[in-house]
Amino acid sequence: METLCRIGTTVLHGILDSIKGITVVFYLDKEANRKLSQPTTKPLLSGSAPRTKESLSSQPRTPSSNSLVSKRIEESKVLKRVLQCSLLNGGIFMLSILFFEYAVLPGLHLFLWYLFRNSTTMTTVWGWMQPSLSLLFNSFWVAPLFLLSKIVNSLWFQDIADSAYKFRKGRPQLIPSISKLIADTLISLLIQILFLLQSTLVKYLPVPVPFACSAIYIVHMSLLCSLYAFEYKWFNMGWELHKRLTYIEQNWPYFLGFGLPLAVLSELPNSIVISGCVFSVLFPLFIISANEATPKVDVCETPLKLFSIVVALTNALFRGRTKPGKAALSQPLTPGGGGTNVRGLTPPLSSSTSAFMFQQQQQQQQQYRLHNSQKQHHHRSHHRQPSPSPSAASSTFASVQTAQLHQHQTVLNRPLRR
Repeated sequence: METLCRIGTTVLHGILDSIKGITVVFYLDKEANRKLSQPTTKPLLSGSAPRTKESLSSQPRTPSSNSLVSKRIEESKVLKRVLQCSLLNGGIFMLSILFFEYAVLPGLHLFLWYLFRNSTTMTTVWGWMQPSLSLLFNSFWVAPLFLLSKIVNSLWFQDIADSAYKFRKGRPQLIPSISKLIADTLISLLIQILFLLQSTLVKYLPVPVPFACSAIYIVHMSLLCSLYAFEYKWFNMGWELHKRLTYIEQNWPYFLGFGLPLAVLSELPNSIVISGCVFSVLFPLFIISANEATPKVDVCETPLKLFSIVVALTNALFRGRTKPGKAALSQPLTPGGGGTNVRGLTPPLSSSTSAFMFQQQQQQQQQYRLHNSQKQHHHRSHHRQPSPSPSAASSTFASVQTAQLHQHQTVLNRPLRR
């Protein structure tokens, strides 16, 4: 009973933390810009002479225009980006769809009914006009705008996350290797797609218990929304994929509560496109909330291993593409680069980070370093001889000269052959 009480409290704590982004967004820019505008003056040392007018005039002056330009570049743009996301996804995209579905089509239907009244011609004309107009609207407006919004949203979401992280945490600590960065991004995208498919399959399972599949589906979507929101922060902290998934599985009560509002609000519309618009409008606020939040950890000792299936499937896909005999990474990658698994939850990502794409290159580099180290060790052992004393060196030099003189006399005394 005590464990259930702690889980419920943690879920409620996660819900409250997720709502903080609505309030933080209004004062985050002001605090960040005020912090950037503060002058950084260095205090005078005890033994240094006071500055005079001559010394100040002799110092080179930096142009004020460069400082103004750099200050403009460093200004926080969190509120601006949030408003742009709301305008694009909610004001242009979603309102245009709603206007077409609930204003244009009903207006045309009413106009045809007024023209033809109760004639069967009205049914025939509307039978081919309504699907044709919907197809044209979806093909030439919804699909291009959907792709454009996804690209623009990804850039704006990243800008919001970076600005919020720099204000609270400082400089991001990204994954040091470019190969690991690319592989981590691709594998993370694949796992998120597979997990979304897993959630959809769970929703339509033939379970006789009412609302059981819907509840499990909401749990899946809540954890996925939490992964979306916290991934920007964890990525800037240098956490690799296996670390992020393990952390969510261990502390699932908090992340269940954090992603619950976004998951529920995104599932309310019946249309998938409208649901995506709602998600894109609210998601920037959850990015800020995730950056401000401090998750409650170690609440439940039993992890919720929902990502294990998709991780195992990803391992199987990439293991099938690797050559036999080439073992992939069997240890999960942690931010410090170690191979220790924290309360081993999901199976280790055999293709996580650089396991699949860059494994052969890393093995060749290790063999090359081993060969160079053995060669250098042999070279040092060969030359590590005791240096001869001065007397021994002089005697050796004299013996060499005597041998050369004796050989020269032998050649001169040799009789000539006719």
